[in-house]
Amino acid sequence: MKFKSRKLNRLFFTLPALMLTFSIAAQEGENLVNNPSFEDAQSRKLRRLGDIERADGWVSATGSRADLFSADAGMPDIQTPNNVYGREEPKDGINYAGIIAYSYREKENRTYLTAQLKSPMIKGMRYKVQFYASLAELSKYSANRLGVHFSRKPIGTDNKIPAIILKNEEIHVEHPKQEAFDGMYGWDLVCGEYIATGKEKFITIGNFSLDADIKTERVRKPRDVKGTQIIAAYYYIDDISVQSLGANEKCDCNYADEANVRTSTVYQRAPEITPNMSVKDKIQQHGIYYAFGRYDVQMDGNKTLDKLASLMKENPDIKVQLTGHSDAEEAENPAEKIVSLRRAEYVRTLMEEKGISPDRFVIEDAKNSKPSPYLTESDDEKLKAAKNRRVSFRVL
Repeated sequence: MKFKSRKLNRLFFTLPALMLTFSIAAQEGENLVNNPSFEDAQSRKLRRLGDIERADGWVSATGSRADLFSADAGMPDIQTPNNVYGREEPKDGINYAGIIAYSYREKENRTYLTAQLKSPMIKGMRYKVQFYASLAELSKYSANRLGVHFSRKPIGTDNKIPAIILKNEEIHVEHPKQEAFDGMYGWDLVCGEYIATGKEKFITIGNFSLDADIKTERVRKPRDVKGTQIIAAYYYIDDISVQSLGANEKCDCNYADEANVRTSTVYQRAPEITPNMSVKDKIQQHGIYYAFGRYDVQMDGNKTLDKLASLMKENPDIKVQLTGHSDAEEAENPAEKIVSLRRAEYVRTLMEEKGISPDRFVIEDAKNSKPSPYLTESDDEKLKAAKNRRVSFRVL
């Protein structure tokens, strides 16, 4: 009997150990977030804002509902890429969510996204956590302190409240520099490492800080965007992941590299136009240049498009090839690899708003295969990259 008891004891001790080993192995490399890009959704049934629960597994943490946007939605206000708050291409797939992260004097309640993880977190295990955010163009403010909170039970309430406020140590992942996210027409990364206390089952995304602790900035509405700004910082959210890290694996968020490239100067070049130059040569002298990861068109770029529109109206038979280019860093970065195509497509959209038919354009995505003709040996690496991030024009 004693032998059998010892065997049984060994068996019952071994099984949990094996199950724990299997659980750890199963989590490594797997995204613990169900439906991380909101693609599994009743998209065709979307009819209004506040319908985040149409996305499988996702709900709002308070009675103030988060939003779901989809290319398949039945109403223009909640479609992608264009919707009631602006325009943004999804980071992944055709859907994304939207939340209010800050509102001036609490004019609007903040909203939050929450979901149950595929499996509980394991005590002491390290996790890489990240998501992407993009400021909507009709936001009157930008804000920092977007973050992630993990919990054993759902947090929040069914009531409509101004905000969920947590202590700083309870905001488990946010940008290490706590920068205000003011980027439109592109996605900003929020990434960090979290060490589990054990059995956390839920993830919640939003802004959990007091207004006094939030850095905000007033935002000017882009000239090409129609509509009234909301007195809030509204963010699109997409591509969420929680993945366990191996014993010797680093949580590599690439913040240093991104910050180094993003702060580089956006290249500007005045076209060299002469009186005897042909229309073709005049058009091909122009170009639009970009910051890292962006495809919005700033004031100088918009003036270039005004000139291009004028030339095309004066010459209605001309067709133009729009070629989107990226620098080497963008082309190799999975998060930015299609930004060159988006640059060309967005220029075509702006030209249509200026009265030029989209049929008069052909889109080419060159990525980083065609270096700028204006590179020189004296250019440093930042300037070379800035010259390559562009849209060029060629008359067909």
